[in-house]
Amino acid sequence: MPKIIDRQEKRSQILEAAMRIFAQRGVKNTKIADIAEAAGIGKGTVYEYFKSKDEIISASFRYFMETVGVTIGRRVSELTDPLDKLMAFFSGWADILEGEVMGYIEVVLDFWAEGIREDKGVRAFNLAELYAEYRATVGQLLDDCVTAGCIRPVDTRITASILLGTMDGLLVQWVADRTAFDIKAAIEALPDLIIYGLKKETPDED
Repeated sequence: MPKIIDRQEKRSQILEAAMRIFAQRGVKNTKIADIAEAAGIGKGTVYEYFKSKDEIISASFRYFMETVGVTIGRRVSELTDPLDKLMAFFSGWADILEGEVMGYIEVVLDFWAEGIREDKGVRAFNLAELYAEYRATVGQLLDDCVTAGCIRPVDTRITASILLGTMDGLLVQWVADRTAFDIKAAIEALPDLIIYGLKKETPDED
């Protein structure tokens, strides 16, 4: 009886191998043959799932972000308080950075660089679309906080952009000099610093 191949599992296997090789050699220096070898399959098998290296780059980035998104989404969904959910979004990122993902941060920066090149028609992933999704997620968390009276009314779209932009900036600084600060502690502190300035002031008691 012929072996039944789980195509989704095989695809994930290829993408996980690609991430490992990208981390070791860099996106630019990685060849499809390298990915095939890391995945323990033939080069031709890779082409059964992806038409080109560009498509693997795109899929790897999306796979990485979706994996992170599922982990953080699960953490947020377990909570009921709007402010706790907002804080959990960022503490979730901090926890993720303690794991295997930490070794992929430079790869993610490589992906960002690929995403802003002029040949966007070749690159299948869309950074503008990705950031729009994250702004919408964080913006909704902020909207819920405003509605619940946890924070004062603010432009939640701009505030979401500030929070996400600051987190990106922390990652870039840390990659440039990993001795400069504790990246996990910095990301955990980020929402505290921002939200502290957003919390509604409690009227002084007479």
